[in-house]
Amino acid sequence: MRPDDEGKPTARRQFKQALSKLSHDELIKLVGDLYSVNPDNRRLLEARFALAAPLETYKELIRDAVYPDVMKGSAPISFADARKAISDYKKATGDQKGVLELMVYAVEWGNAFTVEYGDIDERFYDNLESLFRKTVLFLKTMDGQATEAYLPRLKAVVEAASGIGWGYYDGISDALAQAFPPD
Repeated sequence: MRPDDEGKPTARRQFKQALSKLSHDELIKLVGDLYSVNPDNRRLLEARFALAAPLETYKELIRDAVYPDVMKGSAPISFADARKAISDYKKATGDQKGVLELMVYAVEWGNAFTVEYGDIDERFYDNLESLFRKTVLFLKTMDGQATEAYLPRLKAVVEAASGIGWGYYDGISDALAQAFPPD
């Protein structure tokens, strides 16, 4: 047990102790209450218990975050929301291939946004390039089957980004070539 500054058990430890004292029915009610409190809890529980198609749910969150509907005046681009969706999916399921799918999906949609709408700003490209680099590095940790499935998609992103400024194209092209040198 890791005590906090006052020598007391951590909040997480206290929480686990409190949960262990609940009856089965009380736990069921608590989880039901958490489910109904907010959408984040609902998505996490649905993904954890495979009650819905969690990958599709999280893909929708990512698409909305990195390719908002500019005609409807929806929320601004938010890479933080996309990263949160990926992280939440990972916590809920532990599915590494699903995490990779979401990462590649986010890069594809962010790239599609800039191809469609043109020059954005430096912060946008820094975020998208960072996500691309993390995706490439994550792909390197996966098996050959994953590489075979996802490398062509990442190459397509690089090809589609040709001519985009802010050093974005050069950055993602270099990241891919360093991780997966061309034959």
